[in-house]
Amino acid sequence: MRTPIETEAIGNPVNPAIFFVSGWAMPKEVFHGVARHLSRDFYVVIANLPGVSADPDWHKRNRFGPNYDIDALAEQLIRSAPKPCWWVGWSLGGMIANYIAARRSSCVEGVITIASSAKFVASDSWVSGMERETFEQFSQLVAQMPEKGFKRFLALQSQGAKEERIVSKRLLSFQPKELIDPEALSRGLGLLSDLDVRREIELLDVPNLHMFGAQDPLVSCAKTIAEFPSNPLQTVISLPECSHQPFIEDEPQFVAMVQQYINEHSVR
Repeated sequence: MRTPIETEAIGNPVNPAIFFVSGWAMPKEVFHGVARHLSRDFYVVIANLPGVSADPDWHKRNRFGPNYDIDALAEQLIRSAPKPCWWVGWSLGGMIANYIAARRSSCVEGVITIASSAKFVASDSWVSGMERETFEQFSQLVAQMPEKGFKRFLALQSQGAKEERIVSKRLLSFQPKELIDPEALSRGLGLLSDLDVRREIELLDVPNLHMFGAQDPLVSCAKTIAEFPSNPLQTVISLPECSHQPFIEDEPQFVAMVQQYINEHSVR
């Protein structure tokens, strides 16, 4: 059996819908701020990836290991999402959103990704990713000391933010350390290691916006944009003063950009 996707809905279901998918190891609560603002005009559903939760009761109810097979995970998320809706994904969540939008576009009105590479780990044909050796060393740290690995990751992704310490503390506050699921961390890294959505991005036939923080230490903005796959409905932007989590670093700007893009590209 699969660990179910944990979701939270905010707003009126009669409004146009937005489905947020979080990144590696981070609970849906990271989106609470922007979701509250967007819920004035949209029905917003925020989702965790399998095994990730800030709710102790949820962990008690779910005793089955998280499944990070990409096709199984895609089906779980599709079942959890409003239909139709806009998909907004952060980091790994954005890669998954691109994968789903390319293969199941009837469920997706449009895609917005945040700090999401087309391929996280570097290869001969994708130079902007993280070096394989560095990624494997981090994966070993997470396997041996999950909490330490989790904290190191958050400290790294906060670098480049204007208020780095504040951002790092906020990120840490979203996920209680006693509720970190080591299996979810390791399996999520396994997916992040292997997932390559370059072809899926080329095939997107719905409006797609891709935001990158120019100060992001995890996803190199300039290098990623230079080799990012293209499609006719695509918009790619660099946020000069943001790092890996622009929806936290500059919430008003992020909300305004999402509202504007959806309003300009909505078929309703």
